[in-house]
Amino acid sequence: MAATSGVWGLDIGHCALKALRCEYDDANQVLVATAFDYIEHPKILSQPDANPKELVREAIAQFLQRNNVRGDRIVISVPGQSGLVRFFEPPPVDMKKLADIVRFEARQAIPFPLEEVIWDYQLMGGANEVDGFLMEAEVGLVAMKRDQVYEALEPYREADMEIGIVQLGPICTYNFVAHSLMTDTLAADIYDADNPPESFVIISMGTDTTDLVVTNGFRIWQRNMPIGGNHFTKQLTKELKLTFAKAEHLKRNVREAEDAKAVIQAMRPVFNDLLTEVQRSVGFFQNIERKAQIGGLIMLGNAVKLPGLQQYLSKNLGYELVNVDHDQWSARLAGQSVLSSPQFKDNMHAFAVCYGLCLQGLGQAKFDTNLLPKEMLTERIIRAKKPWALATASGLMLAFAVNFFFEYNAWYKVHPQRVQDGVTWEAAMKEVDSVSSQFNMNEQEDSGRVKRLDELVSLGKELSGNSDRRVLWMELLKTINEALPRDDAAAGQVPDPKIQPISQRKDIHIEYIESQYFSNLQVWFTEPIKRKYMEELARLQGGPSPTPDPVPPAGVPADPAAAPDGGGPAGADVAAPASPAASAPPGMAPPPTLAGPAAPAGLPAAPAAAAGAAGASGDLAEIKGPEGPGWVIEIKGHHFFNEDITTWGGVHVRDSFLKNLREQTVELPTGPGRPPTRFTMEELGIGFSVLTVDPPIDQTHRIPNPFYEPVAPGAGGMPGMMDGTGGMMPGMTPGGMMAPGMGQGTGKPKPDKKEKEEPKEPPFFSAPKYTFVLQFCWQEQLLTERLRKRQQEQIQQQLEQQQPTGQPEQPPGAQPQPATPDNKVAAANTGG
Repeated sequence: MAATSGVWGLDIGHCALKALRCEYDDANQVLVATAFDYIEHPKILSQPDANPKELVREAIAQFLQRNNVRGDRIVISVPGQSGLVRFFEPPPVDMKKLADIVRFEARQAIPFPLEEVIWDYQLMGGANEVDGFLMEAEVGLVAMKRDQVYEALEPYREADMEIGIVQLGPICTYNFVAHSLMTDTLAADIYDADNPPESFVIISMGTDTTDLVVTNGFRIWQRNMPIGGNHFTKQLTKELKLTFAKAEHLKRNVREAEDAKAVIQAMRPVFNDLLTEVQRSVGFFQNIERKAQIGGLIMLGNAVKLPGLQQYLSKNLGYELVNVDHDQWSARLAGQSVLSSPQFKDNMHAFAVCYGLCLQGLGQAKFDTNLLPKEMLTERIIRAKKPWALATASGLMLAFAVNFFFEYNAWYKVHPQRVQDGVTWEAAMKEVDSVSSQFNMNEQEDSGRVKRLDELVSLGKELSGNSDRRVLWMELLKTINEALPRDDAAAGQVPDPKIQPISQRKDIHIEYIESQYFSNLQVWFTEPIKRKYMEELARLQGGPSPTPDPVPPAGVPADPAAAPDGGGPAGADVAAPASPAASAPPGMAPPPTLAGPAAPAGLPAAPAAAAGAAGASGDLAEIKGPEGPGWVIEIKGHHFFNEDITTWGGVHVRDSFLKNLREQTVELPTGPGRPPTRFTMEELGIGFSVLTVDPPIDQTHRIPNPFYEPVAPGAGGMPGMMDGTGGMMPGMTPGGMMAPGMGQGTGKPKPDKKEKEEPKEPPFFSAPKYTFVLQFCWQEQLLTERLRKRQQEQIQQQLEQQQPTGQPEQPPGAQPQPATPDNKVAAANTGG
């Protein structure tokens, strides 16, 4: 993390104020010491006659006089005995829930309500994260009472110093040792709990207390011991009967004393007490961390300069002494102007805490908790943003003022009392309101008249349309009658069956005509109807010819469902192929399936299905079918034109009746005093003709001969027994007598001459019968509407003929062709 300014690390102890300023060289990735200060208090803060607050205040004032801290970040330390440090291993937990686990642990470990303390936590290095879950981790929890934090910050706040970080002294010591001696170990960030790295015992002696830290870089254990440098001074005072000041001077200058050995012997009890405390603490640590291996002893603080103390503890503890001298500092800290200073060299062991503070302030520390109250940070952020907020508010006020000026200027121009061209705005607005009121009145009156006009037009259409509606059904019946095929016989005469057999007559006989109204013809145009209509369109476009109806063998009865007996609805007389019940309207034949024969050629598109017919050979979804309200007409009929296999059955119906319902024009009257006019089926609203029931031909059907005369009964005998058709019963003679061999008489009867004569007329005529049901939709088209549309079409054609563009040039000498009507109606009216 690069820093644009320096960081001051301040450690105020009972004896002196220590300060170190460092910067981070981003290019060389090394910490650079740029300044330091060491200010000793006139009295030790723990002396009975000393005023600690005043002495600290004076030391801070002297520090600010000596050094310029403007633009630098200031971090401070507080004694280890003022805070609480706990380390715990959380269970395997999701990283997102680690904060909740730590909060729960804080409530258990801190003997005060969390509202009364300031706490923070740090996840130690070497933790493993597997699929978002934290495994084998250790969390450090640091806490301090809120009132003690504010008490420690009070002298700095009085001096208007802005503190960025508050850290405990033991944590600063750990950061110093981790950066100076354990960089290579911590760089790998791999921790094996079964084989941990070597640990160091760090003893940082202060004036009244000593901080003991045992760490291997990944794990920390610390304890505060109530023995410090003052205990040696008090022991000298007691043993040598000296004043406190003289005893302190003698302790610092043991080597210059007249009897140095006597001075060391006087302090021997304190040596032993310190050793006992260290041994007890290290023993406790080894009991809870049985796999930990102690690799060395590190002594920090000015009290370790006491002659023989380091060697005494190293020898009795059995740990190798690790000297943190000038060479160790120079390996990780640059800045020879500071490192080569005699005062710095003399008090180098006392600057370890300041070094750790600088590391944290520059973002290079391994343990970076902060005990600074959150409310101070919030206050600081608000204070930093106040100038920007003031500038923003000023800009808004200026914008509002400018906007008010323009708004006021615009408002003044239209002030009611302002005179413009000799007229005030108030008078002009009144005149505008008057005109607007008059306009609204006129608009309402116009709307009422338009509504009345629409009512009159609707009434006129209703009155004029009554006469048209009265002839609609007559027009429909005439259209159906005109579409029926006829023979060439003279009108009103029945051809002789002997001259023209019944099987050669093209007449179609209608049994019934049914109708049903639909509010939406799509209800009728179901999937079976649509498929059947698609077959008709495929045949219209040149598809395969319809398959002839199969002829049943002689003597085999035809389908009973196709029998012509009886009347009534087609559903009762003619059995249609199975289809969904919903597809057949009440009283009508069920819709067809794909089993029927193909439709005849020449099928035109219905008026509502012109777009659908274009894609008849494609998907069924492309056929839209009829839309809107209309009638469905169902016709049941039969014919005997079944002699030729190529024209019999449904083929004859399609090529004659259905074709005429699609292509034929009908001459209809147009009113009194007007000539009749021919209309197409499309103009009449007829379309979507479909053969819904297409059964096989009944080859066994016979028609009784009305001219047949049965043989008269024999004279003198019993009347002949006739069958139900006028013939004789088997075995009976016309005279009523038994045939030879049928009675008991032995004489032979005389032959009758009449038995040998053939009857002049046969009793029956063989007439194969084809019964069918067809349906089509009819959407009423009034006569006036048909004439109006035709007039509009004629006007449009005239306009198109008058346009010279787009006309092909005729070769020289060519005679102009006579104009031919573009539609079938015009052709029919002109005799085409």
